[in-house]
Amino acid sequence: MSPIGPSVILSRIDGEGSQNAKGLRILRSFGVFAPQDDGGWKHGVRGRWLIALFFILLTFCKRTVTKSDAMDDVQKMAYGVKPAVVRISAYATADFRYPAVAIEEIQQQIQLRVRDVGETNVVDTGAGGSGSGFLIHPDGFILTSGHVVAPTREREPLEQELRHNGAIVALVKHFPNAELRALYRGEELGRSIDALANAGQLENVQVVNRVELSNGETLPFTIQRFSPELGLGGADLAVLKIERKNLPSLALGDSEAARVGESIWSVGYPAVASSSDEVIGGWLSRESDLEATINPGLISAIKRNVANTPVFQSNVAIYEGNSGGPAVNKDGEVIGISTWGHKDAESIKFLVPINVAKQFLADAKIPASSGGEFNQNYRAALDAAYDGRWIDARKNLSRASALFPSSPDLIRFGRDAERAIAGTPIWKLYPVATWLIAAALVAGIVAAAVALVRTRTPRVPQDVLKSPTVETVVAPSGGTLSPQSMLGKFTILNGTRAGEKLGLGGSGIRIGRESTICEIVLENPKVSRLHAEVVSIDGKVLLIDRNSSNGTYVNDQKIDKRFLQDGDIIYFGGRNAVAVAFHA
Repeated sequence: MSPIGPSVILSRIDGEGSQNAKGLRILRSFGVFAPQDDGGWKHGVRGRWLIALFFILLTFCKRTVTKSDAMDDVQKMAYGVKPAVVRISAYATADFRYPAVAIEEIQQQIQLRVRDVGETNVVDTGAGGSGSGFLIHPDGFILTSGHVVAPTREREPLEQELRHNGAIVALVKHFPNAELRALYRGEELGRSIDALANAGQLENVQVVNRVELSNGETLPFTIQRFSPELGLGGADLAVLKIERKNLPSLALGDSEAARVGESIWSVGYPAVASSSDEVIGGWLSRESDLEATINPGLISAIKRNVANTPVFQSNVAIYEGNSGGPAVNKDGEVIGISTWGHKDAESIKFLVPINVAKQFLADAKIPASSGGEFNQNYRAALDAAYDGRWIDARKNLSRASALFPSSPDLIRFGRDAERAIAGTPIWKLYPVATWLIAAALVAGIVAAAVALVRTRTPRVPQDVLKSPTVETVVAPSGGTLSPQSMLGKFTILNGTRAGEKLGLGGSGIRIGRESTICEIVLENPKVSRLHAEVVSIDGKVLLIDRNSSNGTYVNDQKIDKRFLQDGDIIYFGGRNAVAVAFHA
């Protein structure tokens, strides 16, 4: 049975990692609790009666969070969803070359003035476009509408559209626009477009299939599964794959539980809110261009298409470019996919229910998951902000941002956190610590304890410390040994090398499993090839974890970097891997 100390008691009272656990660390620093070799604890000389005071105050020191302190429900939902929404581009460009004689023949048929006809005539043409989608797995699986990626799936229809669009551009170039518009609804213009398209040829065809993540990264995609649009009897779905790990991803909800009148939010990249839009694109920043748009609405009706596929009718705003984006409920779960809006009825929009998509994924054995390291840290940040624990939110957000940098939503979230922290009184940020210090000051104990020099007894077995093993001095690669360069020493505490002493002979000593790059080699499978590094900064010894797989721990706390103190116990790869004691 594991010994029960104050940290265990605190975790049962208020959960691991709570503000109260910070209060425990303050008590330990003042000598109220002292760690023992067996992992247990004893009361310090100054602390027996202060323990009772600590737990009495604990009852009254729970932080009360007001609504103005915390992130609200809609903010949490929006921040949680938007980083996982992506912009999808599926288009082609080409040069359309056509003979002058074709223009002359069309001029004779439509009897309009012709201009700018040369021996060789070339215009730019394009086909396809862009839409939205969303990540359903942190390893790069994306769900979108089938019609978003349909234009570039087959070469022959794509080239037909390129020639057709090129013919239109050519007619606009050679004939007066106003007179062409007068022919718009007539058959003659259609015949002229077809004739010119057939007479011309394509050159320099470039096909683009790419995904732009919400942080600006662009990656090519492959289509894993496809179903045509609703009007063609399909489910209007497609699954794409990009090569990227640790991405934001969304949880898929249950569309069967959705009801008429339920609030939903559509998220995507409408063309009218992007930098490519002719009207407003010129003054939008790059950061704004990366940020998905979120629009509220309601489920208006639940219907079926001609293939008997369920569809949601909604009044949520779905613009050109929104297609393929998620529609989410108040909890941020995807319950539908934006598919299309009726051009002649602004309020009639349709969504493919997510349960249809889930079956589509299951049939293709394509995984969906909202897990992963990014999602774990980001959800922890959102939960903390929702509770008003902005310091915890900032800490977890920093970890998430390291995995998915430059996301406009994460940057804005970080600014929100900084503003909230700056505007929160210190006693609200650290309620337990504040009350403990105040009570101890009144009792006259903390004032005396703070004045004491903190002493620490290494939690190292005495037989290991007194071992006669010869000390080996290790120097950094390319360094020279001198008494002035010594930083201290490590004593290995477990395994076949227990008792071995390693002198730290300079700054920049690397620790890990790979002997070709490390000065201190620890042959344990839980230790990474390059696990950690010891450096000297202003006379202090700094231990830095070098993105190890299983982590570096100092006195049972996982660290990224930590200044070492005499007696610290360090675990490379966890408690069951390699343990060493540091001696200054």
